[in-house]
Amino acid sequence: GGGGGGGGGTMRHSVRVDAFPIGIDPDRFRRALDAAEVKGRVLELQRQYAGVSVLLGVDRVDYIKGIPHKLLAMETLLETHPQYVGRVVLLQIAVPTRTDVPEYQKLRAAAHELVGRINGRFGSPGYAPVQYLDKSVDFAELAALYHTSAACVVSSLRDGMNLVAYEYVACQQAAKGVLVLSEFAGAAQALGAGALLVNPYNVAEVARAIDESLNMPASEREERFEYLDKHIHGHTAQEWAEQYVGSLRHARQTSSYDAGPFSELSLAATLPVQQVVASYKACERSAGQRLLIFGLLGTLIDYESFASLQPPPQWVRRNLAALAASPHNTLVVLSGRERALLNEWLGDLPIWLVAENGLWIRPPPGWESGGGGGGG
Repeated sequence: GGGGGGGGGTMRHSVRVDAFPIGIDPDRFRRALDAAEVKGRVLELQRQYAGVSVLLGVDRVDYIKGIPHKLLAMETLLETHPQYVGRVVLLQIAVPTRTDVPEYQKLRAAAHELVGRINGRFGSPGYAPVQYLDKSVDFAELAALYHTSAACVVSSLRDGMNLVAYEYVACQQAAKGVLVLSEFAGAAQALGAGALLVNPYNVAEVARAIDESLNMPASEREERFEYLDKHIHGHTAQEWAEQYVGSLRHARQTSSYDAGPFSELSLAATLPVQQVVASYKACERSAGQRLLIFGLLGTLIDYESFASLQPPPQWVRRNLAALAASPHNTLVVLSGRERALLNEWLGDLPIWLVAENGLWIRPPPGWESGGGGGGG
């Protein structure tokens, strides 16, 4: 209870944290490849790129996707392996996103500049080494492109799972193409053993991996693809959903409050006000000392007020000051909130302040700890 600030709620719950890597529906892509529309488009692409190996990139135009790094790797490949000029094409699908944001407009312009430079250096009539499409493509077209490409290059600088890698594998049952995959994509944890892992910041390394993919023996391609294919079929979107829901149900059934070390705990009881007042007065008569600890959120201030950053009301501050004035009392206000906020609201009062769940402790002004207390 108390939402991080302490204070006498009666609500309780347990929390379970786990990892649930998502997958795709590979059968959807297999079915698409059997459709007449996709088969026709595959034949068109095979005729269009006859004698040319296609490297495919499919990314949103976003800084984390590393599109410029992929383009620089392609430039490095053509510089260091001139035999690929006229024989290799990078087909980059760049799906527009946040087109009204100036930073993304600059990214798009920088990519266009690189494409122009590479095509100007290595292109010729009838051959453009980089074909850069500023648009999304429909599902049928995407499946055909996946199927036709010799390799798929994922150069993310930071990414979630990146399901493009999964989708490419799902469409490569026949050709068993090679996946060149950034080690910074989430998919690298799952598919790394079957892919060529690269650091996208090292464009020479990416270029070497592309060269390796284009010259990989058929036996190695098949071995790597077998691993990739087995994984995407064993970790589908349906499997992900079932695992997540099953884990959710299991967490509910085996809540740590219903079994285990917390099973005997009962709900917090209502504060016995009369008993507390009697104990308070008895302590004063016997010249004893009282330690009074108050949670901030839910005790001294309600949630609505805190959400709008309203400080504790004046009557709360007056009561705290009156309690702190007694030589028999030591007052502590405890909170999970940041120190600056707690100090701003209550820092002038002669009380102990404990913020950030104990990470920061401030004794009352003028208090000398003799070696303990007030952390920073």
